[in-house]
Amino acid sequence: MYRAPPSPSPFVFTAIDGTVTAYQRGTGEVAWEFRVPDGQMDYRHVTRIAADEHRVVLVAARMDEKGMFANADGTAHICCLEYATGRLLWRQELKLGQNIAHFTATLLIDGGQVFVVNATGLFAFALETGQLMWRRRVEQAAANRPLSVALAVSGLAEQGDAR
Repeated sequence: MYRAPPSPSPFVFTAIDGTVTAYQRGTGEVAWEFRVPDGQMDYRHVTRIAADEHRVVLVAARMDEKGMFANADGTAHICCLEYATGRLLWRQELKLGQNIAHFTATLLIDGGQVFVVNATGLFAFALETGQLMWRRRVEQAAANRPLSVALAVSGLAEQGDAR
């Protein structure tokens, strides 16, 4: 017995500078747009995205501002959105402890969890609530340079982006 191929998802997503845009797959029309609510419109964000049939998750990292000058350290904003509407479901923040110029991240959604890995560690969040479940240091990682880290679970892999 043959299984029917899954129907194509209704949207194609782009993620750039802290903004996710959902386009109708058939027409290219904008369905919805979401901007990371961090109050920092004047700093560029390094943005990564992952999606399943119900959720869209993005990581947007930006340089922190301290006083009159920007600090090279940054904050990663992890936002989970409703697939159909782009409504914010939950948000977490991670202090990076690394120069934002070296930030990269890889995302994977599987089994009710969101996995985020970067040069500072591997993080697991509950997909439904955003609660941090656990975090581990990535042994070979070095926070002082861009490092591409791939993620995999059985049958699913995401390759890192070295920028």
